[in-house]
Amino acid sequence: MKPDRTKRKATPHELTKLRADIVKVSKEAKGQIGFYMKHIESEKTIAIDADKIYPLGGVFKLAVMLETFRQADAGMLSLDERLELENRHYCIGEGLLQYLQPGLKPTVRDLVALMVIATDNTASEMLWKRIGIQRVNMLIREMGLAKTSIYIPYRESYLMSMGYGPYKDLPIPEAARRWKNLSDMERMKALNQTEREAANLTIEDFRKRYENIYGVKAQKRMKTQRIYDEVFDNVGTPREIGILLEKIVKHEAVSPEASETMLHLLMRQESTSSMSCLLSPDIPVALKSGDTACSVANAGVIYVSSDSHVVLCSFFRNLEEGQKQKAVLAEANIARLVYEHFSSVRSK
Repeated sequence: MKPDRTKRKATPHELTKLRADIVKVSKEAKGQIGFYMKHIESEKTIAIDADKIYPLGGVFKLAVMLETFRQADAGMLSLDERLELENRHYCIGEGLLQYLQPGLKPTVRDLVALMVIATDNTASEMLWKRIGIQRVNMLIREMGLAKTSIYIPYRESYLMSMGYGPYKDLPIPEAARRWKNLSDMERMKALNQTEREAANLTIEDFRKRYENIYGVKAQKRMKTQRIYDEVFDNVGTPREIGILLEKIVKHEAVSPEASETMLHLLMRQESTSSMSCLLSPDIPVALKSGDTACSVANAGVIYVSSDSHVVLCSFFRNLEEGQKQKAVLAEANIARLVYEHFSSVRSK
């Protein structure tokens, strides 16, 4: 393919300026940013604290989706297999399944769509317990991602914050300290204990108990759950999540068909914390967003053109109270800066 003569070749100075503009915008939110950007075709990168560990929030669902499709490719499960919704699956937070009755039998394909598009926490719980909690982290290690740890389903995470599991008699700072020092096997035992204790908890009681602690709109989370969220969440680095996305784009993680299916699902994500909100609706962005009490995470691929793709991961942590929306806006402005830069230069 001949180079696009209507676009200029990027200069090192322009990339340096882009980096400086990103740093400037990131300071609009009072928190710590971790940033990784890679233009796949030219391999140009910008990294800002990209190897530090950040809470992933709902971004962890990328790995659950990937492992689900990997097992489907390997014949270990069928996307048309139906899983029955039970009390042990229900999770509060995002999603519609929590409002539906037990006994519903959506397919694996349905659950992936709900998990990605509507970031449904109950759907991710059902999928994870079907594919195996440990299998997701094994996939991460097989991909060479050493700092990313994805092993805590949201149901168990919420329940531990409500007093279930082995740390119910400990203050949150002490529970966090002990959790940090546990091995993977010990953490799995803690998750299993939490699951057993709440196996028969109805979604109505689940929601009522959580709201009694954190408020109907979780408005008390920042003050009471901040330390908890920094520790009891799936974590990763901007660079490693960027590598995962690049492998999907390049069809290196699973089959080309499965890769394209995943990317098209990610293009349909519905989220109020999306970094794509300032881009034109006709610009495709394959994206997964997430947040905790004091963090915001966005990981995605901007389709600048048919032959120009940018992997972009913007993570904020340790946000001060009232700063989450500012962080979301900062990430959206950063995405716009990145798009405007690469839409005006040749891809190679």
